[in-house]
Amino acid sequence: MPSPQTVSASLWLRLIVGLVSVSLLAVGAASVALYVRFKAKNSEFREQTLHNQAALIADYLKKAQEGPLTLPPYVVEEFKANSGRFAVVDREGRLLAASEGVTAPLAAINTEKTRDFFVLEPEQERPYFGLSVRAPFANRIVWVQVAFHTGNIVYDSVLEEFVQDIAWIWIPFVAVLLIVNLIVARIGTTPLRVAARQASAIGPGSVSMRLTEAGLPADVHALVSAVNRGLDRLETAFDAQRRFIADAAHELRTPVAVLKAHMGILAKFEGHAELVEEISSLERLVNQLLDIARLDVLQVEDGDVANLTEVATGVASHLAPAAINARRSIEVIAPDDPVCIRGARDYLFRALRNIVENALRHTPEGTTVSIMVEADPPALKVADRGPGVDADQRNAVFRRFWQGGRDQKGGAGLGLDIAARTVVAHGGTISVGDAPEGGALFTMQFQAMTDGPAKPNGPLREFQLAPQPVQGL
Repeated sequence: MPSPQTVSASLWLRLIVGLVSVSLLAVGAASVALYVRFKAKNSEFREQTLHNQAALIADYLKKAQEGPLTLPPYVVEEFKANSGRFAVVDREGRLLAASEGVTAPLAAINTEKTRDFFVLEPEQERPYFGLSVRAPFANRIVWVQVAFHTGNIVYDSVLEEFVQDIAWIWIPFVAVLLIVNLIVARIGTTPLRVAARQASAIGPGSVSMRLTEAGLPADVHALVSAVNRGLDRLETAFDAQRRFIADAAHELRTPVAVLKAHMGILAKFEGHAELVEEISSLERLVNQLLDIARLDVLQVEDGDVANLTEVATGVASHLAPAAINARRSIEVIAPDDPVCIRGARDYLFRALRNIVENALRHTPEGTTVSIMVEADPPALKVADRGPGVDADQRNAVFRRFWQGGRDQKGGAGLGLDIAARTVVAHGGTISVGDAPEGGALFTMQFQAMTDGPAKPNGPLREFQLAPQPVQGL
């Protein structure tokens, strides 16, 4: 399951990508719409300018008399100043008047239209936009043609200046828009991030915790409220399951103990040893069920300190009789100084006991199971001389009820799961590899203590419990 930090980073990545995409699309759409509108207005203004210039000449023609046509100087200078051209053409296409350099009509005359736009594209010159307008002159009809370079009309210049001097404003505008959107998104997602942090703190040991509902927006409140109701149902089911396991284990302990005692006083019969072994396996299963029930409420407090060497020697002493009866040995290898961690001693004891019991079942007779305590970093290691664990099964051995090659000798597949969950609850890691002398090497590694109470004192020496002859075996 991804961590809350990973979920938060993924959420922010999606928000940033979404906001950037939406902002760019909005700015792009606005830019395109503005450009299209500007171009339309530009065309409209160009046409109006051409029409006004043509009307200037047409108005003069209405008052002119028949004869050679000479336009007033102010008209000629107007076109010359703006690099424009004009021509007055009769129905037969003869040139009646024209600007300097014009020797023919600017465009072909369309006698069916009163107004006709055209474009001139002279070689090595910019294109001209032009207009032909029908006008009366001395009791006949002529056509006034005017044309200007692109860019010489005022609106073309305005458009160019807009692109060069004003369009750059989009860049800071988009940047400010994105920053504002991110700030708003962060403020809007604060309740979700708070709820995510609270949800990440809920675990088997804190199933009664709930997400805060006060001060939340309506839409977020509905989600948090639904999650809390779901947690209520999960807590009820979790408590029922835990109580059932604990009650069943407690109820089974007494009949198992009585059955074991009766087997001890009964006369030996065929299959007696096998039956005793099965009862021992049943007793171990009951104890593991109790361990599971206790582990569900494990919380390591700041003041909890456990001496790993004391845990190791305690487990060795506890399992020594079983090891001797099975003709195996247990040894503890530890430094002289205490190795302390923040942890619950009883839980660590049961976790290590499960691993050592597992090792005793798989190491051959006459061999030794080694419990090693290391200080830097703090760790407990258990090595046996058995067949080891295949590389492709090393993750599976810590699953509950896993029935692989190492779990087929009377075990229920709970011991290593209990050990793994205990180590994880202490903030450590657990792994299995190959022992130097063959067999499996289980390693429980913990975090070092940076502060806390003084280290406890106690005899920390290497010792070995050697197998002794047992009568009747």
